[in-house]
Amino acid sequence: MQKILFVSSKNLTGNLLDGAEIRMYQIMKSLSEKNDLDFVCVDSNSSKKNGDIKFLRNKIVFRISFFSRVINALICLIKLNPIQNGLFYSKEMSIFIDKNKNNYDVIIFHLSRCALYLPEDFRGIKILEASDLASLRYSQIVNHFSFFNPVKYLFWLEKILQKAYEKKIFDLFDKVVFVSKNELFETKNFLKKNKIIDIANSVEVQKKVFSHNLKNNKIIFVGNINYLPNRIACYNFIKEVLPKINIEYPKVVFHIVGKISIIDKFMLRNSNVIVHGPIKNLNNVFKNTICGICNIEIATGLQNKIFTYMSYGLPTIVSKKTYPSSMIKKNNQILVYHNNKELIKLIFELIKNKSLSNKLSKNSHDCIKKKFSLKKMYRKYIDLIK
Repeated sequence: MQKILFVSSKNLTGNLLDGAEIRMYQIMKSLSEKNDLDFVCVDSNSSKKNGDIKFLRNKIVFRISFFSRVINALICLIKLNPIQNGLFYSKEMSIFIDKNKNNYDVIIFHLSRCALYLPEDFRGIKILEASDLASLRYSQIVNHFSFFNPVKYLFWLEKILQKAYEKKIFDLFDKVVFVSKNELFETKNFLKKNKIIDIANSVEVQKKVFSHNLKNNKIIFVGNINYLPNRIACYNFIKEVLPKINIEYPKVVFHIVGKISIIDKFMLRNSNVIVHGPIKNLNNVFKNTICGICNIEIATGLQNKIFTYMSYGLPTIVSKKTYPSSMIKKNNQILVYHNNKELIKLIFELIKNKSLSNKLSKNSHDCIKKKFSLKKMYRKYIDLIK
C-alpha cells in the first residue's frame, strides 16, 4: 500500500460533467482501492469536507481570492511564466505540500500548471497528469480568433509562455501522462520517450437508456460551458445548425448540461434550447434522446463527453477533430462529420433510421464495457507507482 497525494487546480464536487474533473475522479477512485489517497486543491471557497468523495482519506482545499489571482497572474507575466500558473497559485498550498511531502510515496500533479507545486527535494515518485498538451490547445484557440480580435494576442502570448514552460518542467517528472498519442510528436524534441505514457479516458458503464422512437426530440451536449471550446461549440450549434434542423423538425430541442455562467445561460436560451446546468443524475435528461454530439473544433486530447454518451448507449456524432480513430469504429460505434451540412444530415438519418440508431446504441455501449472500463486505467496507473 502506497501513500499518494493528488495535487489539483480544480476542486471536485458531486456533479462531475467537466471532462478534467471526471478524469481526476476516476484516477483517484482507481488508485484509492489499494492505496491511501489525499487530495489537495485550490478553489474560490475553502472546505475540508470530502462531500461525495468517500474514497479519499483527506481532502484539503485552499481558497484563492480574485485579487490574489490577478496579482499572481501579473507576477507570472513579468517572470515570463504562463499566466494561468498565477491564476491557480496558492502560497499556502505550496507551503503545505512542501511541509508534508515526506508523508507520501507518490505525488501526482494534475495539469502542467500544478507543476509549480513540485518540491525540489521530493524523493518519491513524481507524476504529471498532463491530460493534453496545453500549448497545442492554445495554438488552435489562436487560429480560431480573427486578426482584429485582441483576445487572439493574449492567447498567442500564453501559447508562447506555455510552450517554453512545458520544455522546462516536463523532464522534472518520472512520468508525464497524456490521454492520447497526439502529443508524442510535439514533445519528442524535448522529452525522453520513456517518460511519456498515454492513458486514455475511461468511464463507468451506465444502464443503457436509449431506445429509438420517432417522438425522441433531444440533442444532448455535455461539458463545462465555461471552457472556451465548449462555449464556442454550443453557440455555433444554436446559430448555424439548430435553426436548419427545426425547419424540418420543429420539436427538436438542444439540451446543454454542465457548468455555465449566468450570462451564457441567459444568452443561450431560446424556445428550442434548454440549459440545465450541472446535473448529477443524467438518466432522466438522456431519455428520449436522438443523439449526443461533440461538435468541438478546438481539441487536442480525448473528449470525455464522447465516452459519457456511449456509456449510456446514446448514438453519438462527433467532429473529425475529436474523433478517436484508433479507438472507436466509425459508422459502427460512432458517427463522424466534416462540416455542418454533414452534421445536419447525420442527425436527420438518426431520426429516421431506427436500425442505424439502435446499432450505434448497442455497439457503443458494448465498446465502453470492453475497452474503457476503470480497471484498465487502474492497471496502468498501478504500473506507474510501483
